Amino acid sequence: MKPIVLTALAASLALTACARADDVDNESNATSEAKEAALEAQTEDFVINAEDFGREQLGGKIEGPAGPEVEASLLMADGTSIGDIRSYVACPENISVCDPAKLPADTIYTYVHVVTPGVDEPNDDAIGTPKAIKPVAKSVTFRTDMPAGGFVGHAGYSLEQARAALGPQGTFTVSCNEGKLVWEVASGEFWGTGEPVTFFWKSRKPPQGPAKAYGFDADGFTANGTGPFPAPQADGDATGCT
Repeated sequence: MKPIVLTALAASLALTACARADDVDNESNATSEAKEAALEAQTEDFVINAEDFGREQLGGKIEGPAGPEVEASLLMADGTSIGDIRSYVACPENISVCDPAKLPADTIYTYVHVVTPGVDEPNDDAIGTPKAIKPVAKSVTFRTDMPAGGFVGHAGYSLEQARAALGPQGTFTVSCNEGKLVWEVASGEFWGTGEPVTFFWKSRKPPQGPAKAYGFDADGFTANGTGPFPAPQADGDATGCT
C-alpha cells in the first residue's frame, strides 16, 4: 500500500503547486490590471480645488534671460493678438533670492500668469510684436497647452480680479485635462477687454525657460502665448497634473 500513499501524496503536492502558481498568476494579473486602470485614470478630467491668489505669500522671483518676468502676446494663428500674458515664477516666501541651482530639490515653485484679454502691452524683445490687436467680448478659458510638469495639487486665481471682471458672483473652475491645467469661466458676467485676471499653479520643477506653452480661448478664437514652463518629464514618470 505504500506506493499508493506516495502516489497520492505526489498528486496532492502537484495540485498544491498548481494552485500556488494560479495564485501568483492571478496576483500578477491583478497588479497589471491595477496599473492599467491607474494609467487610464491619468487621462480622465478631474476638478482641482481652486485657491485664492490673494492669500499667497511669495518670495523672490526667478531671474530668467529677459529678467524676472516674461511679457508676451496671446496670438492667433494669423499673428493677431487677442490678449496679453505676463508671467513669472516665485519661490516660497522665506526665500528672497530664487535661484533653483542653489535650492533643495523639494523646493516648490509658484507659476503666476496675469492674463488681460483684448489688450497687449510691449513684449520682450525675443518675442516680438503682434500684427494687430483684436478686442475681446467674451473670454472662456486659460490653460497650459503642455502637461503641467511637477504639479503638486495647488492652483487657483485671484478672486478679487475675477469678481472685478465677472461681477460679484464670478468664478472659475480649475481642472486637469490629460495632464494639462484648465481655468474656465464658471459663473458671472463676460470676461472682456482690459480686465486682468491672475492665475497660478505650483510645481516642484523650476522652469526650463520660456515656452509656447499656454492657451487662451475667447470669442470663438484660440490663441497661444509664451511663458516660463518646466522641462519635460523623464520617460516613465507621471506627467502633468495626473
